[in-house]
Amino acid sequence: MITVFAHTITSRLQYIFKLYFEELLQVPVGFTDNIDLFEQFDGIKLNYSKLDIKSADLVLRPHDLLFQSGIQYQNLTAIPCGDQLCFLESSSDSFLPFDPFAAGFFLVSRYEEYLEKQLDKHYRYQSRHSVLSRNNALQEPVVNQWAQMLAWKIKEVSPGFQPTPPYFDFLTTIDIDNAWAFKNKSLKRIAGATVKNMLKGDSSSINNRYRVLSGKAEDPYDSYDYIQKAYKGMEDYLQFFFLLGNPGMYDRNIPPSNKKLQKLIQKLSAKFNVGIHPSYGSDKNEKLLRREIDLLHEIIGKPVLDSRQHYLKLELPESYIRLTRAGIKNDFTMGYADNIGFRAGIASPFFFYDLKMEEKTPLLVFPFQTMDVVLRDKLNLNPEEALEEIRNIMLKIKKSGGTFISLWHNESLGNQGEWDGWRQVFEETTKLAVSFQNESR
Repeated sequence: MITVFAHTITSRLQYIFKLYFEELLQVPVGFTDNIDLFEQFDGIKLNYSKLDIKSADLVLRPHDLLFQSGIQYQNLTAIPCGDQLCFLESSSDSFLPFDPFAAGFFLVSRYEEYLEKQLDKHYRYQSRHSVLSRNNALQEPVVNQWAQMLAWKIKEVSPGFQPTPPYFDFLTTIDIDNAWAFKNKSLKRIAGATVKNMLKGDSSSINNRYRVLSGKAEDPYDSYDYIQKAYKGMEDYLQFFFLLGNPGMYDRNIPPSNKKLQKLIQKLSAKFNVGIHPSYGSDKNEKLLRREIDLLHEIIGKPVLDSRQHYLKLELPESYIRLTRAGIKNDFTMGYADNIGFRAGIASPFFFYDLKMEEKTPLLVFPFQTMDVVLRDKLNLNPEEALEEIRNIMLKIKKSGGTFISLWHNESLGNQGEWDGWRQVFEETTKLAVSFQNESR
């Protein structure tokens, strides 16, 4: 057990120390602000204060962040730390030149997102503003790396220290924004889409629609049989998120009342975990959010516990507060719509910390690292280049531990048109994830 001395035991301090030790390293940690009790302890003792305590095994002079309340601008200048990104300086007599607890809290609480006002047109935080991006470390799971650094340092002073070794896990997620490109749509939508294609001179779409509706070709978005076959025997490692809002400008899905859509959802939920993909408008409308969750509940006959925001719209802490009140336990939105990498600097699930209420919440956040649309459209990568980027991120997670989570769409796995060749990326990513997981066991 690790015992930590601090002059004040705050909720921020307890949250981040437990994340590092109990959740990442799986080592129990205790806290005290009583020097006499601290000195009596015969285990590993970490002095996280500006006081001198001779009996401490390790000393780390803290940054003020964990003892502050509210949100204020921080000095994020990088600290010389070998090849590792480090920020929030400590002191020369500390066992590390920076404070990994304060820095880790800054990242996983998404502190910087509360301060940023320059959002994109969908009011989303952009990767270029993050401290990780500005220091070319967006593709580094720095919090997991810092956890391993802490473990090494503790082991130097206490060789018997035995944290859990890094473990690689993975989860493949698929967002269903639009279940079918042409099939199972009303005559009104078919006619409307055809007229738009004619006005644009898009004869290719008109021809494709005719071929699908006449049974001469497969719907390019209907990749469900392929996906199920690819994950046969690995059903626990695949999860779907369904958009069930009413059709609108940014919600191009089939209406949730469509019986074919309901049948598809029921078929997939019998084998895989299924979550809600809250519609574009529901991010600021809790009544609408609850209605969509209730719809999915009625369709699958199971509690709906998992969610990922449509368009990755995420306003902190309001979005997470609404999801929690609506009964959601696990959120999968923590990733970027414009880049790949580690938005919260971590490759492991973590409980969301509400900075406005200054408390750890029951919402478990599962951060994802790669998304098909970002790889192809934002980074302009071909399938081979995309696979190499995915491999590099997976290798980082394998080394420091965590869960590789990828985001796909049913249309990208149709292997047609602009998505031709991306099934191979999906298959090779899965194959590599399975091999890394087996090596970790």
